[in-house]
Amino acid sequence: MQYRCVTAHGAPSCGPDGAGKNQAILAAACGCCKKNFQRLFQNMKQSILSLKKRSLIEERIQQRAIIAALSMGGIEGRSIAIFTATHPKTVHRWVCRVEEGRPLTDVQRCGRPRRFSESARLMTIAVYCQHTPPLPGVYRWSLRDAQRYFKEHPEAIGGPISRPTIHRILLEHALRPHRRKYYLQITDPDFFPKMEHILECYSDPPQNLYCFDECTCIQALKRLTPNLPSGPHQPVFQDFDYRRNGTTDLLAFLNPATGKVYGQCTQDHNRHTLCRVFSSHVQMHPSDAVIHYIMDNLSPHYHDDFCHTVAELSGVPYSPLRTGAERRQWLQSQHKRIVVHFVPFHASWLNMVEIWFGILKSKCLKYDHFFSVEQLCEGIMTFIDTWNEFYAHPFTWSYTGEGLHAKAVRRFCRLLSIETNQMDAKFLTSQLLLMSNLGEDYLRLIPQADWRHLINLATRKDDYIANIIELDTRPRGQKKAREAYSRFVKTVIRHTEPLARAA
Repeated sequence: MQYRCVTAHGAPSCGPDGAGKNQAILAAACGCCKKNFQRLFQNMKQSILSLKKRSLIEERIQQRAIIAALSMGGIEGRSIAIFTATHPKTVHRWVCRVEEGRPLTDVQRCGRPRRFSESARLMTIAVYCQHTPPLPGVYRWSLRDAQRYFKEHPEAIGGPISRPTIHRILLEHALRPHRRKYYLQITDPDFFPKMEHILECYSDPPQNLYCFDECTCIQALKRLTPNLPSGPHQPVFQDFDYRRNGTTDLLAFLNPATGKVYGQCTQDHNRHTLCRVFSSHVQMHPSDAVIHYIMDNLSPHYHDDFCHTVAELSGVPYSPLRTGAERRQWLQSQHKRIVVHFVPFHASWLNMVEIWFGILKSKCLKYDHFFSVEQLCEGIMTFIDTWNEFYAHPFTWSYTGEGLHAKAVRRFCRLLSIETNQMDAKFLTSQLLLMSNLGEDYLRLIPQADWRHLINLATRKDDYIANIIELDTRPRGQKKAREAYSRFVKTVIRHTEPLARAA
């Protein structure tokens, strides 16, 4: 019996004139009518297409999956062999393997033993991932650099090693040290109480709540080459070259309840400009209305001039305050008409107006051309009017911060385990205070395994932490670091015994 090749994406056929005949033959072989066979074939086609989209599945594994699916559909082996263009013995073999619960992948075969031991492979990873290349001015490894290094230092792993071998070792451990990605570590010791306050404002908002921020240095870009229109299976092509015709700043107020935006384009965003734009927005409301603003910790937002403006608009007295912390506390007080809610430091992502800035960029700024700053400002204000009329909708905040407490602990543990000279004493102080606050107020939200790991790691890295504090050249900073470390140690000791009893 001859086994003809059957296409995977269409009906089985031996040619354009024999498609119907083949379908009838296969339907008879499967013991069903031609209509039911066509329905079954369409279902199988969708399954096959879904497998084809997964690029990591090899072709032979796809074929085995099709054999298993047809077998589970009640089709006999000889018909499956015709459908998949394989031998009946092959079909029988893979059907038996599936029934036994064995995988569809190939069994691992014996081959040449590894040339490099496990310790040598780990040393290769350590050199590639934890050290910089011994070349002047080079700070990132390449496979060629690593091959040259091990050739010059054969004692490191017991001999030279090729580039493909280094690549395979890295792939086995899913390591990509050549790639870089930014991350933002929490540096505000009071981050979580502040975050909870902002989330409470979003979940139970007051009547007049606005999210305020500045979108700075918006460029008026004029492309020097026309765009090429899109074609079949092709996007619009945009040339990289442009002329910069100036910049502008946008000060925007977003009302999360309605989604409407009030904004002004300005030449700068200093405290004088802020006071002027802020006053114009407040004056749009009744004189007795209480207004709440969410904003970040940019210095003009708690400058003495801004406090004077808020006091004047609220009709309350104000005496100059010395420190920024005191001014922020006064701005957040509830005894006046205007109340400011500050997000944690380095947490502008908690401000919902940042979401609208992304919409502005994608719908207005990214694809337009501006010959001057005036045209750019006109385009932004036109988009704001269009947004308020056609696009405005309530903004709902759904993030609750779940898992962020444990993530902060785990990341600090990773930073401690590295022992690098990049650790700054000021950053270490903020982390120690943050961990102390987490241990005192949020220990219930942190898995015990993560907190135990922090305790053990801090105990082992005591000399490393003390050395960072001693190297700080700022007397006041060194004093704060010592106090933070002393508080951290007390917090760790206080919570060691409860964890031990729980274990």
